[in-house]
Amino acid sequence: MSFNNHFNLKRFSRLLQQDLLINRKKYLLSIIGLGLVTYLLSYWFLSSSKPSLVQSPELINIIYFTYFLFYMMLVGVIVGTAFPDLTDKIKTANYLLSPASTFEKFLVEFLLRIGFFIPIALGIFWIAIRLAKASLIPEIINENLFFDPTVLPYFEFQLLVTRGVDKLWDSWQILFFIFGFFSYGTYLFAGTTYFKRYALVKTVLISGILFIGCVLFSMLLSNIFYPEITGLKLQLETFQVTEKLDSTKFSLLSLALLSWIFFLGMAYFKLKEKEA
Repeated sequence: MSFNNHFNLKRFSRLLQQDLLINRKKYLLSIIGLGLVTYLLSYWFLSSSKPSLVQSPELINIIYFTYFLFYMMLVGVIVGTAFPDLTDKIKTANYLLSPASTFEKFLVEFLLRIGFFIPIALGIFWIAIRLAKASLIPEIINENLFFDPTVLPYFEFQLLVTRGVDKLWDSWQILFFIFGFFSYGTYLFAGTTYFKRYALVKTVLISGILFIGCVLFSMLLSNIFYPEITGLKLQLETFQVTEKLDSTKFSLLSLALLSWIFFLGMAYFKLKEKEA
């Protein structure tokens, strides 16, 4: 079978241009709205933390990290709205019959939702949270504590992977952090092709059920193999794999590094299955 049947650069470019032409206003408004909401929430998040920051300015890094986690969950929600035409029968039929291969349709959504949007979202976060920090004003807190925003550092992405002042995380921690978010995004992305309607809600619900089920099953195994363990308790045996990685850390790192491959493959074949 000719490679041209799966991917043609000119056909792919036209499909991408068509999507951008049809949805350009929606994408633009989404980016503007995300930036505005991020700035307002950043300002509120920092303002509500003033009493803690007065007493311990070094907590700013923890606050930045916590807010970044919430922000990336929001980004994941937007990524999880990929393939919007699959939510309606008429739109689905027209979408699947469009003159493009399954791989090209998959690639367009992947580039728009992950390849293009995530870097833009990271840039929005960097700008919004720095503007929010710059908007803070000096003031007296609780009549005896003075809040001075100039002593707080501006947000930098390096702060997310540092421990203490300038010491970076270990390499495995940085890899887990980066690929963990990427795998999380591809997981939500894949869910949009698996479910017909309310894909994001169903994906989150099923993942929660699976997580709780795995924890309960692990507790059951703990009670079976460790007689001293009773009730809702979990016993995990760990062993050293490398100098810095035990079996638990190694398993989590492997899951982050490899699971995105499975999710992207699942998304592609589920889309191809719908066209059959």
